[in-house]
Amino acid sequence: MFRKFLVIFAFLFLTVNLLAFTAYSAGKVAEDFGGRTVLIVHYHRYDGNYDGWNLWIWPHKPQSLAGKSYQFTYSDEFGPYAIVTFDDRWEQLGFIVRLREWEKKDVNADRFIDIPESGVAEIWVLEGEMDFYTNPDKVDLSPRIKAAFLDSFSEIYVYLSTPFNTKKWSGRVRLSVGGKDLSIRSVSKADPTDISMTKYIKILLEEPLNSEDISKPILLNIEGYIEKTVICRKVLDDNRFYYSGELGAIYSPEQTEFRIWSPVSSRAELLLYNDYDAEEPSMVIPMNREDRGVWSVTVPGDLHLKAYKYRFFSYGKLRETVDMYSKAVTKNSEKSVVVNLSKTNFDGWISDTRPAMEAYEDAIIYEIHVADITGDPSTTIIHKGKYLGLTEKGATNTMGIKVGLDHLIELGVTHVHIMPIHDIFYLKEGEENQYGWGYDPFLYWVPEGHYSTDPSNPLARITEVKKMVKALHENGIRVILDVVYNHTAQTGPNSPFDQTVPYYFYRTDNTGSYTNGSGVGNEIATERPMMRKFIVDSLLYWVREYHVDGFRFDLLGLFDKETVKAIEKALHEEDPTILIYGEPWGGWGANITFGKGDQKGLRVAVFNDGIRDAIIGSVFNKKLKGFALGSRAKETRIKRGIVGSISYDNRIYDFTSDPEETINYVSSHDNLTLWDKNTEAIGSTNIELLKSAQKFSNAIILLSQGIPFLHGGVDFCRTKYGNDNSYNAGIEVNKFDWKRKAEFYDIFLYYKGLIELRKNHIAFRMRTSDDIRKNISFLNTPQKRMVAFRINGGAVGDEWKDIIVILNGNTTPVFFKLPDGEWKQVVDGETAGNNVIRIAKGIIRVAGTSACVLYK
Repeated sequence: MFRKFLVIFAFLFLTVNLLAFTAYSAGKVAEDFGGRTVLIVHYHRYDGNYDGWNLWIWPHKPQSLAGKSYQFTYSDEFGPYAIVTFDDRWEQLGFIVRLREWEKKDVNADRFIDIPESGVAEIWVLEGEMDFYTNPDKVDLSPRIKAAFLDSFSEIYVYLSTPFNTKKWSGRVRLSVGGKDLSIRSVSKADPTDISMTKYIKILLEEPLNSEDISKPILLNIEGYIEKTVICRKVLDDNRFYYSGELGAIYSPEQTEFRIWSPVSSRAELLLYNDYDAEEPSMVIPMNREDRGVWSVTVPGDLHLKAYKYRFFSYGKLRETVDMYSKAVTKNSEKSVVVNLSKTNFDGWISDTRPAMEAYEDAIIYEIHVADITGDPSTTIIHKGKYLGLTEKGATNTMGIKVGLDHLIELGVTHVHIMPIHDIFYLKEGEENQYGWGYDPFLYWVPEGHYSTDPSNPLARITEVKKMVKALHENGIRVILDVVYNHTAQTGPNSPFDQTVPYYFYRTDNTGSYTNGSGVGNEIATERPMMRKFIVDSLLYWVREYHVDGFRFDLLGLFDKETVKAIEKALHEEDPTILIYGEPWGGWGANITFGKGDQKGLRVAVFNDGIRDAIIGSVFNKKLKGFALGSRAKETRIKRGIVGSISYDNRIYDFTSDPEETINYVSSHDNLTLWDKNTEAIGSTNIELLKSAQKFSNAIILLSQGIPFLHGGVDFCRTKYGNDNSYNAGIEVNKFDWKRKAEFYDIFLYYKGLIELRKNHIAFRMRTSDDIRKNISFLNTPQKRMVAFRINGGAVGDEWKDIIVILNGNTTPVFFKLPDGEWKQVVDGETAGNNVIRIAKGIIRVAGTSACVLYK
């Protein structure tokens, strides 16, 4: 009876797998569905769970537009399906199958479908499979090997669509390398806590593979499952594949050597182009396999400005890509370009020097975006939205207010933090109405062309970034680049990483899916040796070639600690004054591998969201107030921030071992601006209270130990009109509205005064935690919502021998009894700076929502 049941089950199983599924588009045109373009998407999941899964679809050709969500509204024997209609005729549509609101993508890469003459395209999509079916007769729902990863020379980890009995593997599992069968020692459950009937298995080879096998096809056959090519993953971390030399196009006037690391490729070719717009190469040159997975070829002659790409054959596919080490590119990075970098220099560049800096605590960071600070149409900046816009002196708005570079100089900040300018994926270079923050990286060694005056000229972007850096340096301002090494804009065909060595540079889970700690679909595997080398080498390149003075790391929390240590070591060996800091978090639900506290002793700083939330309230609750607007029970958290988040005593302690490790801030490009956050909390009618909070919030930051960070425009009440995620809102929302500087010039002068005070007084930027513990003492206050402290300035070499700071978080005045003697007041609710406002003694009135600084 049992045998009979198995026969019937097998018959039914094969019947389902080989079933010819219904094509609803057969013999129809788009108009039959009420549109001019129609896409029908069928979706099948092996577990049958479709809860929350939906489609994101967008027109891609001849023009790429914003996407929109669509639900699976129908169902048939294959699974749910959607019929999506468009009123316009499109040549190509893009689609993503996603879980709810981007919790997960079924396949990480964007996929595209060409629309036939009928205007109707119909596709059948299988869970986790990049390739989709366009012919229902060819659909095969047989069990699949979802992923097979070679993680050492003798271990393969496999994930299956349906469970496999590991106790009965003998004779059912076959593995071959280059057509030669391998002996298998065992097949077992990969997770020791699992049961033997499992989807996740480990195959142990009888004899380990050798390094030459890596580039050969490794095929896995399991009885009853569709064959799978094994992907080399952690095995490539072996030291046999580590290459310490230079990679990329290594130029000299006599010859250029092209070197690229791709150990999994069985062949590699260099494609040379005579025309930047050519679709086909003018010459294809086979590359030579070298040691440690490197391919190279030397081409004689002066190849300056020659366009090139690479073509690899790996895992049974041809993969064409630009050079992941590109130092120059054509417009929109369609091709890499060989470059003689000396041609990008100009008079004075070689002699460019960094502004003096003694300690990290001396830094006062101001965050800008190239387009935001130069893009306001009301200014006299000539190169609006461009690198060169930040080189122009004498620019004003219609009211005569200093803007752009002159604003930075007038304000007095020491560092500008420039939002990402490495090559950006989604910006269409040279086109109007293009805007983005830059957190969608494509290439890491070359600047973005959209901010150059001529994106078609590969040299323009390079020279103009150098001119921008030099202009800032000449005016005493150091340059920090915001860098995004935690993820890329795309994986798969649109990722130079994936095209060069598929899957190696990204983190993947047991199922073969890209992990999503970044929240945008993928995360870089910083722990992999050749990824770590890529990051370190590219950072050094920016320091040496572009004279960059520091780096802010997006989602540093996703980095492994060894890579952070390698970055710190390499950069500080190059120049010990280079500033390194980042976000100690990841996307929602991420596995944090470099969080607050991990930076201790590394000469690396991290953003301090503790002091931020204490001052302004949670950024995730717009209505929640902080200390600056009278919220109660924030005093201890404010004190922790004041002492640089060190271990000050048994109550005032936090995550740093040194004040140089904390970036103190209340606002940045993310979330609401400070003005908008406070407006959400108290409304827009009480302008005077909003102005007071605008001054008071960053007075706390600038009077605290550590490194202060200011969101660009905060000094004149920048607004984004309540938009808390304005990455796609365009220049109109994101621009520095310079008329607000005229409107709130008193706020600007207050910030300028606080910056001048901090720069002139080391008491507010002590070098060590010992200095802070010994020389800062907290004073009793007459009521709650207040913090007061005293600094022994003389002990740390400050000309102000004795300093008192009073922070009144109440919205009403408070009377405070000063220690004996006469005190010179330099900061109150209206004025800030080094000049004495008044002489005070006895009891002093401290205005509501204000800071007070006095000294002897």
